[in-house]
Amino acid sequence: LSLPNAEIRLQAHLGNRFIDADWRPALRAVMDAEGDSEAAVIAIKPLEQAAMRRLGLTIRISLRPKELPQL
Repeated sequence: LSLPNAEIRLQAHLGNRFIDADWRPALRAVMDAEGDSEAAVIAIKPLEQAAMRRLGLTIRISLRPKELPQL
């Protein structure tokens, strides 16, 4: 998945809650890992730690639709 496609899908999923500046570090860290899952996990660890320290942070996971759209 290319960075532009990942951004498009993330924007589509989050709608008006998508703020590019909030997601840029995570997207860049994963893309810079170039398909290396372990490197990606290591790269986003500092972002995870920073997010967990934010007061008032709410994580919402939407229910998966019964039928996923065809891509």
